[in-house]
Amino acid sequence: MVCPHCNREAASSPVGFTWWGGFIGAKLIHHVECADCHKRYNGQSGKVNTNAIAIYIAVISLIAFGATFALMRH
Repeated sequence: MVCPHCNREAASSPVGFTWWGGFIGAKLIHHVECADCHKRYNGQSGKVNTNAIAIYIAVISLIAFGATFALMRH
């Protein structure tokens, strides 16, 4: 795939770990990094993952809040 940032046909590699998603988040949204410019984007669509990252963080936060609330009620 052509990198949407540098427009080069570069080998992009999957990102293994991120601060926002650990090992799972990056894999779920197909987060890759360009070998030339080191920008990160969605490996399937070529678009930035900002919205997907925000949704992922919101969902994980809601799950954590719900679990904490449920444990505190008992």
